[in-house]
Amino acid sequence: MNFPYYRDFYPKIIMPIGSNDTALLKESPFAETGATHWLIALQGDHEGVPAGCCNWKVLVYTSDPDGTFSWDKPYYASSLMESIDSAIELAQEFESFGKNDVLCTMGSDKKIS
Repeated sequence: MNFPYYRDFYPKIIMPIGSNDTALLKESPFAETGATHWLIALQGDHEGVPAGCCNWKVLVYTSDPDGTFSWDKPYYASSLMESIDSAIELAQEFESFGKNDVLCTMGSDKKIS
């Protein structure tokens, strides 16, 4: 399978999914993945912007301990942001949600199933 954003895809952290998030995932379309970890990443998008510029998106995937994930099925995908600093800040927020075992309850209106 070819990952279309390989050039501008930056995994930030792989972290274990907590027990509360695991219970919620079991009741979601992601239950079949058997995932044990979150992969939080930044993805650049050059489409529609001047050469040398990039918009950014924060993605959260379910993964295994080695970071294997389905690139076409993110648990969460942010809207595009013009600033990488804003994207990094949002990724840090999701990292905090994951560490506090509440990632499944945050941004549920933006989940992609």
